[in-house]
Amino acid sequence: MTTRPPVSSTTNSRLGSFSSWHLSSLPSSSTLLSRRTSIYSNEDRVVLDIGSRNLKVGFSGEPRPRKILAFEGQRHTNVCWDDLYDLDWMRSGRDITGAETTLCETLQEAFFRYLLTDPKQRTVVLCETPMMPIRIKEMIAKILFHRLQVPALCFVPSHLLALLTTGESTGLVIDCGHLETTVLPIYFARPLMTSVQMTPLAGRAVTETLRDLLKSHARIIQTSAGVPTSAAPRLTVPDHILSSDRLEDIKSRCILIPHGVTNVSSSDQEEQHCRSSDIYYRLENDIGGGTLWIPGYVREKACTILFTGDPVEEIRSIGECILDCLLKVPTDLRKPLGSSLLMVGGTTMIPGYQARLLQELNHLLDHVTKYKRLAGIELGCITDRGAGRVFTPSCRTWIGGSLVGTLKMAGATIQREKFDGSVPDWTMVHSPTSTNTTSSSTSTSTSNANS
Repeated sequence: MTTRPPVSSTTNSRLGSFSSWHLSSLPSSSTLLSRRTSIYSNEDRVVLDIGSRNLKVGFSGEPRPRKILAFEGQRHTNVCWDDLYDLDWMRSGRDITGAETTLCETLQEAFFRYLLTDPKQRTVVLCETPMMPIRIKEMIAKILFHRLQVPALCFVPSHLLALLTTGESTGLVIDCGHLETTVLPIYFARPLMTSVQMTPLAGRAVTETLRDLLKSHARIIQTSAGVPTSAAPRLTVPDHILSSDRLEDIKSRCILIPHGVTNVSSSDQEEQHCRSSDIYYRLENDIGGGTLWIPGYVREKACTILFTGDPVEEIRSIGECILDCLLKVPTDLRKPLGSSLLMVGGTTMIPGYQARLLQELNHLLDHVTKYKRLAGIELGCITDRGAGRVFTPSCRTWIGGSLVGTLKMAGATIQREKFDGSVPDWTMVHSPTSTNTTSSSTSTSTSNANS
C-alpha cells in the first residue's frame, strides 16, 4: 500500500495562489458574451433600408440584415398594390392613408417580432434615396416618432452608405432598384446632389417587358402520362398565370444579359442569333399543373430596354444617365469618378449586367458626338479592384448603414422632441429642419457641389 506524500504548507500556498490567480484571470460570463449582449443593448442603432417593395431591418454592427420584409397590399380592402410608393405620387392616384397603414404594420412587425426590442430606446438610421418622395419621408418620420416613439432619426444618403462598404470615399454609384435607376457622384464622401441623374428604367421596366415577351413567345405545355413533351399541346399564357410573385421568380432565376452591344435589328434576326438555351419552368400550385416553356430569346431580350432606352417615351438608358452625370461634374473629377463605378441594387445582380453596361458605355463614348468630351476616360468598377466584393449589391446599402451606426457617424439627425412634421430635403438650400437637426450634412454637401 502506497501512501501519498504529505503536501507542505509551501505547496498549499502555491496551489492557493495559483487557483486564485487562475479564477481571477478567467473572464466573467458578461465579458465572454459582451459582443452578443451589446447587440441587444441600447447603444446599437436600428438600421432601416426602406424601398418601394421591401424593408431591410437589423442592428448596427451586424454583417447582414436581420430580416427582409416585403410590403403587402391591403388585405382588408379591395385595393391591392405591389409597390409602397411611386415616383409620381400625386399622379398615381394612390391613397397615402393605405400606404401609411401598411408601412406602420410592417415596422411594428419588424421591431416587435424580429428585432425583439423597444423602439423607445433605439436611435434609427434611415437609408435615404435621393428620389424618395418628400411625402414618404414625412410619413416615415411620423410613424417612427408618433407611433413607435423612437428617440432620434438619422437620414443618411444611401449611395454614400454603399460606397463606404468598399473602403473608398470617391466613386460614381449606380443604384438600379425596382422603381428607378439613380446615378450619384460622390467625391471624398461628399454627395454631389446637383449632378444626380435618374431614369425610370429599372426592375419594374424589366418585369413589364418580361410579361409582354412571355405572352407573345412563351407557351404552356400540358403534359400527361404517356405523352412526350414534344407532342404535348402548347397553349398561350393567360394573364392569371403571370402574377407579380411568379414574374419576380422567373426574373431572378431565368433571365440573363448577353455580352455585346445592342444592335437595332428585327425580332426575327434576334431570335436567329440567340445563343441562350430554352428553359422549362414548372408551374406549381396551379389548376391542371403544366410547364411554362421560356425561349432563350425571351431570356436575353427582357433586359435590353435598360441599355437601349425608350425612344418613344424619350427615356434615357442607364448608360446615357451615367455619361450625362460625368458631363455635369467638374472636369477634374471626371477621371477619378469614371474609374470608380459601383453597382448597387437587386437588378444589378442579373448575370452579365456589369459587363454589358461597360460595353454600352464604351460604345456610347465612341459613337455619340455628345460624349466626345469624355474621351480618354477609362471606365472601371471599384469591385474589379477587389474592394468590397464580399457584399452583395442588394444589401450593400444596408451594410453601409450598419457601419455608420456602429461608428456613430450621424447625418441629419432629428430629435423626437423637436420634430414638427418636416424632414430634411436636399433640394432646398436652406432646409426647414435646419434648426431641428444636429447636423446639416445635406446642405453642406449641396453647397460643396455648387462650389
